[in-house]
Amino acid sequence: MHYLKLIRFHNLIAMALIQYLIRYSLVIPVYGKSAVLSDLYFALLVYSIVLIAAGGYVINDYFDIKVDARNKEVLIGRKIKRRKALILHLILTVSGLGIGIYLAYNIGSVLLGAILIFSAYTLWLYSLKLKRKFLVGNLTIALLSAIFIFSIPTIELMQKTTHDTQLIVLLLIYGLFGFISSWMHEIIKDLKGYNGDKEFKIQTLATVWGIPKTKEFLKWLSMLLASMVITVAVYKFTHEIYPLSFAALFLVGPLYLMNIWIYKAKAGYEYSRIAKLHKLIIFAGIISLCFFV
Repeated sequence: MHYLKLIRFHNLIAMALIQYLIRYSLVIPVYGKSAVLSDLYFALLVYSIVLIAAGGYVINDYFDIKVDARNKEVLIGRKIKRRKALILHLILTVSGLGIGIYLAYNIGSVLLGAILIFSAYTLWLYSLKLKRKFLVGNLTIALLSAIFIFSIPTIELMQKTTHDTQLIVLLLIYGLFGFISSWMHEIIKDLKGYNGDKEFKIQTLATVWGIPKTKEFLKWLSMLLASMVITVAVYKFTHEIYPLSFAALFLVGPLYLMNIWIYKAKAGYEYSRIAKLHKLIIFAGIISLCFFV
């Protein structure tokens, strides 16, 4: 159970889910199943990226023991030995790269190999030093999230001579949704871990700007996300009650509620509650892909 928590198993499930929903809700309805990667190759591609992400979670906790001890429950060093955690990181990352590079060779995609190597190296660099740099750490994770959402469909479609403009726009919108959502998630973590980050002189939005200004910035990000959801829902599903109701009840409404909670939050447990609500919003964003089938 400790190992599942270490690799953020629920996050990995969500990562795989969004790729399968994009494939079967957006890509295959437009191009057909015969025009994309085989089921086996697609599964290997998703598995490869999930393994690299899991390795990234492990090495992040490995380098962050002191801060985690101040901010939250520590797994590495107490419940999982440091040596075992490092070995697990290596196994996950090397396996992910091995599967991905094998697949890249078989489908003739240099881009895929480059994306995988870039992602693995960036996750290592983030854990080692980027996360301690003002804005750089948060933006790195947000960018990797957007790359993850957009890269796999790109690999599937890059052999096509013609592309569906509406599909590309939708992929860009979901990529932007992933970017903003991940950035918000990182900022919420910064607010929750403010005391520990301050103590160890880690430059986050909260420690540099202060909590009130960081809360205000988070509010504007949530409003931008809500505006995106409303725009897509009204433009794409003008006269369809179920998608519009879903957007209002599970995306726009919770974003508004989250703003209220952020404004009132002071204690760590309140930020934990906000983080849980935000994860539900992200999950609702993933499930919204079902309406495009």
